[in-house]
Amino acid sequence: MNEKNNSRPGDEHVQTSVLARIEKKSLIWLANRMPGWVTPDMLTYLGLLAMAWIGLCYYLAKRHWIFLILASVGFAVNWFGDSLDGTLARVRKKERPFYGFYLDHLVDAFGITLVILGISYSRLVHHPFPLLVLAFFLIASINTYLATHAMNIFKISYLSLSTTEARIVLSIFNIILIFYQEINLFGVRIFLFDIIAVIMSLFLLIAILRSAIKNLTFLNRKERAKWEEQEK
Repeated sequence: MNEKNNSRPGDEHVQTSVLARIEKKSLIWLANRMPGWVTPDMLTYLGLLAMAWIGLCYYLAKRHWIFLILASVGFAVNWFGDSLDGTLARVRKKERPFYGFYLDHLVDAFGITLVILGISYSRLVHHPFPLLVLAFFLIASINTYLATHAMNIFKISYLSLSTTEARIVLSIFNIILIFYQEINLFGVRIFLFDIIAVIMSLFLLIAILRSAIKNLTFLNRKERAKWEEQEK
């Protein structure tokens, strides 16, 4: 069987993004209409292929604006595969939670790396900025896995935003890039992608620090309380 889930048994699944409710209903609707030969694993690998496609499109975007549109199509396909795989497994009641958790997040790491590599060599951004996004994304992922292990809480959104909202923002941004790719600020040429990369890096950094402080405070109090009970 290929069915899986993307959170472990017993974990509290926390999704507080703006589009969470609409997305959940849409995914259940889609899952109930998937033909039997479509498996969650197929959707996971479709999501990975879409990420590779997005990276390739960004790499080629300087040659023709159509590749920016094709990158946005890739984001839609990635959402379909990456978001629907776990829902399909749950609807069919054939989850493999540990397998799904492991596979999904390993695929995500490879996928975001492929996209960032494509952007880095697209000539639409200065090199240090996309690498910052990749670094903070991977740190945010590690923070999520640590919280899952230490607190049994699997949180896939930060500051009411998740990868779904990020895909939408980047798809809209791709349309803007067709007409404007850079600005001149006080005689310095700045790519619009530089600005987006800096904003995303700051957002991820703030989200990581906020989550880490909250989680560490909770764990510290919880474990100190055990000391106090033992000393009584």
